[in-house]
Amino acid sequence: MPTDLPASPPAPASDRPPGEGGTLLRLAVPVIVSQFSVNALALISTAVIGRLGPAELAAVAYGNAAYYLGFIVLLGVMLSVAPRVAAAHGAGDPAGVARAVRAGLLLAALLSAAFLPLAFLAAHLMQTHAPDGLRGDLAGLYLRLYALGMPATLAFSALRGALEGTGQPRPVTLTALGGALSAAALSPALTFGWGPLPALGVAGAALTTVIVYWASALILAFLSRSRLAVPKAAPAPAGTVRAELRVLARLGWPIGLTLGAEGGLFTVTSLLMARFGPDALAAHNVALQVITAVFMVPLGLATATGIRVAHHHGAGNLRAARRVGLLGAGAAVLIMLLVSVSYVLTPGAVTGVFVNVRDPANAALVAQAASFLLIATLFQAADGLQVTANAALRGLQDTRVPMLISLVTYWIVGLGSGALLAFGLGLGPRGLWFGLCAGLMCTAALLLARFLRRTDTRRPRQPA
Repeated sequence: MPTDLPASPPAPASDRPPGEGGTLLRLAVPVIVSQFSVNALALISTAVIGRLGPAELAAVAYGNAAYYLGFIVLLGVMLSVAPRVAAAHGAGDPAGVARAVRAGLLLAALLSAAFLPLAFLAAHLMQTHAPDGLRGDLAGLYLRLYALGMPATLAFSALRGALEGTGQPRPVTLTALGGALSAAALSPALTFGWGPLPALGVAGAALTTVIVYWASALILAFLSRSRLAVPKAAPAPAGTVRAELRVLARLGWPIGLTLGAEGGLFTVTSLLMARFGPDALAAHNVALQVITAVFMVPLGLATATGIRVAHHHGAGNLRAARRVGLLGAGAAVLIMLLVSVSYVLTPGAVTGVFVNVRDPANAALVAQAASFLLIATLFQAADGLQVTANAALRGLQDTRVPMLISLVTYWIVGLGSGALLAFGLGLGPRGLWFGLCAGLMCTAALLLARFLRRTDTRRPRQPA
């Protein structure tokens, strides 16, 4: 393997890093494209399966719900790799980078080994205890096949964190784009049986995603050999890799629970929304699709911000870490505010991406979706701020207190106030969205305050 890493960014002579905005943008744009590309796999699979019929789509949605719950938590644990790599890179420690990469891949293997038996058990239960009217056999089959991609998904995440943590996001972007294009061609071919290929139905869509995940992980591993160098010195002893593994797990499990808390908030809100009828639930889902698509931009920006914060933190420049954290947060808020304008000025054009707004049968759905998007203008900026502040705190390797903040604000403030407004005070579906608004605003304020406190140079520096 090559013998050294790209040179770590030197600590600037002054506290103000020159061209930090440009550096952040150069890192953020490929990360955002990667995020869109990775998420495109799920969109492609859903679009293809939807053409098989409503029974297949419902069965896959049921099976995917169990997968997603495990996926979002395990992915959160793997997010600990990037700040550890970035801190070592910022400190000019290539041995530390190599150690974090090895530990990250080991962590991916261990988490996969724990996940797969649980996924197979859930698939069996789906087959035997499916709700009336739902194809439990298809749900179980889809989950069993789809779960086989988890080891590759987590390994890809570890390598992605390592490459982005060393300021090299382009290989990840190209690999993710190639995976999305491959899935777009292979998924309908295996599902419907194009040419000599058999028509595998739901199994074909699941296998496509698994094949793309494994191919992407192997390609990224190959590309990483020329970019994540191992020092010429003797390899790190197994004991140091195990110690790094414990650090990653200690940093990662709060991140996993944090993502699980936020994802769970939206899941439970959807379940509660069903009590207001199919139009309300459909409008809720349309509005969620809109804000989720937009959220990919601040999410990628947040990832880049966290990496740059970790670089400066590893180099011992706390003021620069504070400045780049605030720069990323400000950019995320500005982007979300600009996007929110379209919700007010052209709500029909926004919802028209997902439903036919000219169909009179969709009038109630479109009207409710527009009202939800109007409420979203109140919390989109807060959503951009909280995800960026959270990533910046990860860059400081601070994960446990942000986890506690998220648990309290999402589940007590957000869900509690939403249920009170919707059912206690009679605001109906809008009350649940006002609850989301309250939870996200409260989270953003507390996480920003935490970041400002941790980067206050007047306070004694806390150990990582």
